[in-house]
Amino acid sequence: MTSSGRYSYHPSQYHPDNPPLIDRVVNNWHRQEEKRSERSHYDSYSDSDEDDDRELTHCCDLDSDASFINLCHALCTNRKVRRAMFLVIVAFLALYFLCTGLLLPAWREQQAIEEGLDNPESFGHQMPDPLSGIIQLQQLASDYVPGGASDSDGKRRLIFIGDIHGCKDELLKLLKTVEFNKETDKIIATGDVIAKGPDSPGVIDTLMSLDALSVRGNHEDRVLLAANARGSTDASVDAKDESSTDFSAASRGAGLKGEALLDYLKPRQIKWLKSLPLIIHIPALNPPKHPAPASSVPDTLSKKKQKKTFQILDDINVVHAGLVPSVPLLRQDPFSVMNMRSMSPTNHVPSENRKKGIPWERVWGWYNDRISRTHSSFLSWLFGLTTESSEASEWWRSVYNNRDDDGESQPLNKHSKPSVVIYGHDSPRGLNLKRWSKGLDSGCVNGDKLSAMVLNAWGQAEIISVDCKHRK
Repeated sequence: MTSSGRYSYHPSQYHPDNPPLIDRVVNNWHRQEEKRSERSHYDSYSDSDEDDDRELTHCCDLDSDASFINLCHALCTNRKVRRAMFLVIVAFLALYFLCTGLLLPAWREQQAIEEGLDNPESFGHQMPDPLSGIIQLQQLASDYVPGGASDSDGKRRLIFIGDIHGCKDELLKLLKTVEFNKETDKIIATGDVIAKGPDSPGVIDTLMSLDALSVRGNHEDRVLLAANARGSTDASVDAKDESSTDFSAASRGAGLKGEALLDYLKPRQIKWLKSLPLIIHIPALNPPKHPAPASSVPDTLSKKKQKKTFQILDDINVVHAGLVPSVPLLRQDPFSVMNMRSMSPTNHVPSENRKKGIPWERVWGWYNDRISRTHSSFLSWLFGLTTESSEASEWWRSVYNNRDDDGESQPLNKHSKPSVVIYGHDSPRGLNLKRWSKGLDSGCVNGDKLSAMVLNAWGQAEIISVDCKHRK
């Protein structure tokens, strides 16, 4: 100690066992500095394998919040993250089932239909000539077609009625509902006007008195086959008709069909059934120049009866069951036209079993969608079809004048104009209204409804239905 009272230190006074006070100070900063120096010294001599082990130890360190395990745990326990993960999983599963359950089958079906369209072995390409004794095709007379030069006011209507099946009371109720006018309206039934119901003879008489048209259904065909087997139709029909038994209202073949129903039909009624064609063709309408009315159905009709409204401006073919696409109308198989419900997409073989193939109207719709994209008004102008009447006559001439050098009828070009098919026969599907097909069998004989499609001169169509009685 000096005289001033301060300590002085001289290097010569340093001793290892007695270090200066500064070297004895220990704090966190001092320790961290020592660790850094040791780590840098150790890292300079470590290899890459030791680095990987150290990083793996850091990732799996449960005491560190920055470790991989703790980060994953934090994300999984976060509600927002779990909700987002759940939505992603649901979206992925929905996309998977959408592709495998809808898109992929639809794509495969379209490929199969396209393959069947050009398949030379497809059904109908080798069809024989139309059978004798059956009217294959009938064109609706121009006097009954709404619109055009003969109906400039647009007063005419076409009333298409689904399967009646002997339900006379419901038929009269339906005609009253649409306010049928014999002077301006034409009834066209889709077949199966008889059988199963309570009064098949009464339905025939009603349709005959109203000058109605109908196509041949499978039940009419069965009755006619039985009649041909018995030889009940011949040149003396009129004479037999006068002496025919007049059955009472309580005994008119209720619930019967086929040969059993034949005993309750008069010869003139059988003759009318025999005159029914397989197909009724209606050319595309030529709407009047003035605007269309708000509705082709009377205003007194309840809105509950108006099921659906749409427009039809294309050709119409009325059949009982269906048509095979790409096959000309005169080459259609009669049995299939009266009985088909499904169709194989690859070769267009129709079947009356719904489980064999897909619904025939889907194949028909795909085919007409395809050819409608290639059909344009320019083609009509190019070939001189400037009016609807000339177009209809040209179509009808092509049907019957398309013959080879030997005079044999040849199939028409399969890529013809698109057309809408109006049919019945399939009550389990009920009203089946597609773009290119309109199914009108709504199961009246089973106690459901009797439906009609009312078409006016502007192509406006409305579905009208009435309730039917429940029968055992």
